[in-house]
Amino acid sequence: MAPGKIAQSASAARNDKPGPRSVSIGLIGLGTVGAGTVKVLLEHQRELERRLGCKLKLKTLCSRSIAQRDLSWLGQPVEITPDWKQVVRDPEIDIVIELVGKLPTARAIAQATLAAGKHLVTANKQLVAEHGMDLVERSRAAEVNLGIEACVAGGTPILHAIREGLAGEHFTAVYGILNGTTNYILTEMERRGCDYREALVEAQQKGYAEPDPTFDVEGYDARYKIAILAMICFGQPVAVERVSAEGITRIESVDFAYAHRLDHTIRLIAGARRRAEGSVEIFVRPLMIPRSAQLAAVTGALNGVLLVGNKGGNTMVTGRGAGGEPTGVAVLSDVVQIARAIVSGGSTTTPLGYTHWRPARIAASDENEVAAYLRLVVRDRPGILARVCAILARHHINIDSVLQEPAHSKEKLPFVMTLEPTREKYLARAVKEIARLPFMAQPPLLMPFSQLP
Repeated sequence: MAPGKIAQSASAARNDKPGPRSVSIGLIGLGTVGAGTVKVLLEHQRELERRLGCKLKLKTLCSRSIAQRDLSWLGQPVEITPDWKQVVRDPEIDIVIELVGKLPTARAIAQATLAAGKHLVTANKQLVAEHGMDLVERSRAAEVNLGIEACVAGGTPILHAIREGLAGEHFTAVYGILNGTTNYILTEMERRGCDYREALVEAQQKGYAEPDPTFDVEGYDARYKIAILAMICFGQPVAVERVSAEGITRIESVDFAYAHRLDHTIRLIAGARRRAEGSVEIFVRPLMIPRSAQLAAVTGALNGVLLVGNKGGNTMVTGRGAGGEPTGVAVLSDVVQIARAIVSGGSTTTPLGYTHWRPARIAASDENEVAAYLRLVVRDRPGILARVCAILARHHINIDSVLQEPAHSKEKLPFVMTLEPTREKYLARAVKEIARLPFMAQPPLLMPFSQLP
């Protein structure tokens, strides 16, 4: 299809007054985030230009299905094309915004954009987590800027905060609720006492969860994001496949009842922390956290990031982590920063926060000592507690308490043990042995307690 133009509205034409230098944008990908970014740009255009002192011109939109789209809502002239290469090659475009979903295409667009000497903004977390250092080196060689703010926590400005506002801090740890889908499901289960399936269906109906929610509920989405946060906080690139990820699909409403008896709640936490010997512990998993913890107050589809520094203490940032327009705000924050550099002739940014890197040595998590929550669901009969206790004793695990909620079926009876701090490898061995007992109605659920601030 040949490039076309959307007709300019009369009101837009009247307001098209001559002004200072214009910065031109080409946007590739018109999915949820792409459309949201365009809407925010058009709605906030005058305010953005007041911040910049120059015009921001949306020159070209690219999507494979652009011919089938109704773009009459744009209200200003915009070139359209199904060919992303045309956007990258256009000599008038200063900044390319890459918002496609698939990694191979996103990487090809990113590399071609930088090779063409154009500034790049991307929201692709997998691209940055797996190829971020390569993109940084390419952007340096081309003397252009790379914007990645929208890759973590959507509209929550966490990367700018770490890279600029807290650049003088030495971070010892970062913890986050980085996936709005799982946080919505967990907090609805907690608030209403509904089961996982019911909360998931509701999340899908509200647009918080995909028809296939696996990427979110199994922790894979948060895994890319915590890898990026570890790079920016510690200056240590992390191989994503080395980050252990555990999802929320086995958590039941009864777990919240027990958690509340223990003055705790359950959240899917992505965390990275430095160890004394120089290694990095990094994980995504459901944790029992105190109800007084700052991250416990992050509910619904919100995201929250807790930064732990050795001088400034704890810094908490919360906000909307998903959705087209909140993520579009993050995309445009990069556009504004890059446009300022273009206008002023300033130097390129350091999007991952460091200019020199030291690959992370990932700590073995099974050596951690943790207190733990162990939920067992059994077919009730005499001697159950004695047999479970014998296995725990054999693995040198002490029991702190035993809890049982009333009014459950004897054929599917849940009860909980809280366990004193023990190495995770011993807990894993004991749980594997307990799972083989003949009276178990379903596999045991083990969750560590975490004393987050």
